[in-house]
Amino acid sequence: MTAPAKAALRDIADTLYRAAADSCREHRRYAELVERDASDSEQKKVRGAVRMCDEILDEAVDLYEIACLEESGHADDSWWHKANMVWRNAKEYLRHQAASKRLLRGEGGHSKNEFMELRIEHELEASALLRLRQAIESYRAARPEVA
Repeated sequence: MTAPAKAALRDIADTLYRAAADSCREHRRYAELVERDASDSEQKKVRGAVRMCDEILDEAVDLYEIACLEESGHADDSWWHKANMVWRNAKEYLRHQAASKRLLRGEGGHSKNEFMELRIEHELEASALLRLRQAIESYRAARPEVA
């Protein structure tokens, strides 16, 4: 693989990293507001920022996936392995988030089983977000110049 092709994929990996870091940062910010019982208005605005960051993350995940399908020969690059972990954990987080949203959209009331399923999905989503945070820290260690 040529140096420009490697650099292009690395740039996309950096984009994925930044999108994941921003998403995690906004989720943490929102959680702190909820914990402090901040005003509904402030929480609503930050929820909008969280949604926007998650949409950007979703786009970055897709972009990285496509770029990896088109490129090969990165097995010797530590940043590539770390970026793959960011990608996998971001996909997992986004999958659980989508499942939670589907469960919340249910018409009318929710049964006890639906609430239990929603609770489990939220816990899985939180766990996936934690793993994503760990993956971005690992990527930052491999590419400190990106931070």
